[in-house]
Amino acid sequence: MFSLSEGFYSPNALKDDLLASIENSHIDFLSLRGARIFITGGTGYIGRWLVEALCYANATLDLQLRLTILTRNPKRFIELCPHLTRNAYVSLLKGDVKTFSWSGEHFTHLIHAATDVERAVDAVEMFDVTVSGTKRVLDCAAALKIDRLLILSSGSVYGHQQSLQSNYSEALPCSVDVSNPISAYSLGKIATEWLGNVYSSTYGFDVTSARIFGQIGPNIPLNAHFAAGNFIRDAISGKSIIITGDGLSVRTFMYASDLVTWLIAILVRGESRCAYNVGSDQGLTFRELAVAISRAVGGNLGEITVLGQQTQGVAPPYYVPDISRASESLGLSIKVPIDHAIAKTVDWYLHQSKQS
Repeated sequence: MFSLSEGFYSPNALKDDLLASIENSHIDFLSLRGARIFITGGTGYIGRWLVEALCYANATLDLQLRLTILTRNPKRFIELCPHLTRNAYVSLLKGDVKTFSWSGEHFTHLIHAATDVERAVDAVEMFDVTVSGTKRVLDCAAALKIDRLLILSSGSVYGHQQSLQSNYSEALPCSVDVSNPISAYSLGKIATEWLGNVYSSTYGFDVTSARIFGQIGPNIPLNAHFAAGNFIRDAISGKSIIITGDGLSVRTFMYASDLVTWLIAILVRGESRCAYNVGSDQGLTFRELAVAISRAVGGNLGEITVLGQQTQGVAPPYYVPDISRASESLGLSIKVPIDHAIAKTVDWYLHQSKQS
């Protein structure tokens, strides 16, 4: 038995993935030459990947861009990413997303990724952090006269489309159950997209929204609300993979290098006041995910336990995006198929387990 260290990171461990992101987004990264980028949520899974990729591109392509990262806990960020805090082009701003103060420094771009879905919070706090934090960020963007802002939203804004028989398209209405406390996150994300569009119209800067679906990749949290991470944790630890429901719900998992490619494209080229689905269109059931992870670790099917309990969550039984908008308007595609994504993530954590 061993202990997994989620904070462990070697600057060279993800070099291939970072290089793939730069190769896929070469022109988009070059368009950021000389940019000044403000990022909220830099310690989260998505935020860390964006910061890593931007720093790697900065060094590789000599972009001369500078990053300022808002964090409640600079010490935690330093522990997670010590190599980044030694980077002369990265600075940390201590503050809460709802109340932070900004200086007169000019920023060209802002990436708002601060909603903390990894911490357990009550419904009111979740809604407040999501909406109030976004308003604070938008006030900052207006005051500093930024050029472009990317809001990380969620596919959960679509709610439970009971009659839907196909992948979720951006043309669908945003509709969630207001009588259910678990809708706080989804309602908050709907409000953030609306706020972003209003501020864009009022103050003249470009705002785009990325509706995030399921993700997988190195550094995916192993002890949070991420099924892939939980399954990997249990499989590598020699425990049975527990599926609370019936295992038939369909999900999708986008690999980290594709995630970076898509978000950078939406940041620099996305149509203002437009939302884009960000995720893979290759769906699989939780049961299939568990089997794939178990096999990647080297286990057998007997190590999967399906409890068959009725579960109540934000996402519906079928939760897969239609990605034609991103494909047709931005030329984006899935470069890492789901079987490779699972294998690469499992291999990375197996390597980390040996190191720890």
